[in-house]
Amino acid sequence: MKRHVIVIDDNQFTVEGITSQVDWGSLDAEITGTFNDGFSAIDFSRTHPVDLIISDIEMPGINGIEMCTKLLVLHPELKIILISAFDKFDYAKKAIRIGVADYIEKPISYPYLYEKLEAVFKDMDLEDKTRSIVENSKPIIQEKLISDLISYSGSGAREHLARYAKYLNLNFNYSCYNVIKVQIENADFVEKEYGVQYYQMDVIRLEQIIRETGAVFDWCYCYNTYNSIYCVIGQNTKNSSHFLAVIHKLADTIIDKANAELELNIGIGTIVAHISKIHDSAENAEGALKYRFCFPHDTIYDANDTEKHSFTFEQESKYDTSTLLSLIAAKSTDRIRQWLRDYFDTLAKESTVKNILFSRIHIFIGEIIHFCYEVNIDIPDLERDVTELYKHIDRFNDYNQLFEWMYSFCLKVGSRLNTSTESYHEHICSMVSSFISDNYADSSLSLNDIARHVGVSSAYLSALYKKVNGRNIFDTITALRLDKACRLLSQTSLPLKDISTRCGYSNQYYFSNSFKKKYGTSPSAYRKETL
Repeated sequence: MKRHVIVIDDNQFTVEGITSQVDWGSLDAEITGTFNDGFSAIDFSRTHPVDLIISDIEMPGINGIEMCTKLLVLHPELKIILISAFDKFDYAKKAIRIGVADYIEKPISYPYLYEKLEAVFKDMDLEDKTRSIVENSKPIIQEKLISDLISYSGSGAREHLARYAKYLNLNFNYSCYNVIKVQIENADFVEKEYGVQYYQMDVIRLEQIIRETGAVFDWCYCYNTYNSIYCVIGQNTKNSSHFLAVIHKLADTIIDKANAELELNIGIGTIVAHISKIHDSAENAEGALKYRFCFPHDTIYDANDTEKHSFTFEQESKYDTSTLLSLIAAKSTDRIRQWLRDYFDTLAKESTVKNILFSRIHIFIGEIIHFCYEVNIDIPDLERDVTELYKHIDRFNDYNQLFEWMYSFCLKVGSRLNTSTESYHEHICSMVSSFISDNYADSSLSLNDIARHVGVSSAYLSALYKKVNGRNIFDTITALRLDKACRLLSQTSLPLKDISTRCGYSNQYYFSNSFKKKYGTSPSAYRKETL
């Protein structure tokens, strides 16, 4: 691709010399315009492609510095080489500071000018190649942005989004957002039975169904992980109920049109008012999917459906399930039995209808299962027990039989607990703190890395850590990194670049900005104050 060059100088002999004494063909460039004043060059650049300008600094009407300032506003990627007299050297340095590529002194050495042109064109070729790579990577960057938001929102999410939305040409100003999670329950089986290629084709086809059906929304974006597909929806609407109804239609369509061998469950998150909050919607979608055990005949689970997920019937305040969960965690078998006996006796007096009694027990089972999920207990056999209970609930002839089943079930749960819930949470957070302390210097350290280390989901860990410690994980990492930086600044003579690397920052500028944001002074100033 030929480069377009224009030459500007009020001395016509200089213009003619540059155009005739340089082998432009060997540089794969051509002169597309010559001018004796800067205003004409600016006007020309508005309607013609220009890659490089060679211009004198001092000209009538508008000087080279003023012209460069205007041109670089119009064309930020434009390259400029200025010509200056030797006694205007400081003037030329000022031009370099505002973004001019280079300068040459008069009288012009054409071989030297040729070398300068070769270097500038080489830099332009590299920039074009890099720009092309970045441009082609935009879909990957977009997926990374959305997946990061789903995994963790963070306090700086809005500011981060504003920059990337403009760069990716995305509209993140819808009034409502929602996340649905399509869980492929038998992913392992399909992959082993039919092969990886067949399974991936199924996933891609499922994504296509979501995109086509989701076209009714203002914005619909989806991406897949190994056994699930996340769909993020944006919509301008004042009617959240209608928005949710259309989302349910999308979920129904996904179930109806999916390949028959795929076993799907869909979790629908809560509606949030900003894209930076989709983490909350995604977390609720995941939470809704946990109820598939309590409602095994359903395939769509909606976190917005509070009636269904609270099992419709409210508990008596005297029999708060948290009391029973505490007794289970403490493995107090006698007190568990007594609590259940009191509850069942009271329930039998209040509920003369068999179905209401079963519905109340339904609540307990659901909350106990949710408790098991929370403390990360592996409970496939308990899930089977509950499934059998639901399948054969009519075999219980009276509430005493159900009481014995519940008591046995509670003891099984208790036998899986090595510590109380509180101790378990503290243990998890202690493991997190140790892992951060050992790995804070790794600039790629992420929430997913930490979650994998402690063996829980990233969404669960994020909420748990903040609940126990009062601040989120990334604030903890940042605080530790900056604390280590303070020690290195006050106790060593290491360069700032080395300190930023040792403290987990891949970019020195970002390190300095974070340091100043927390301490109100730059790392260099801090070092001077503490030495």
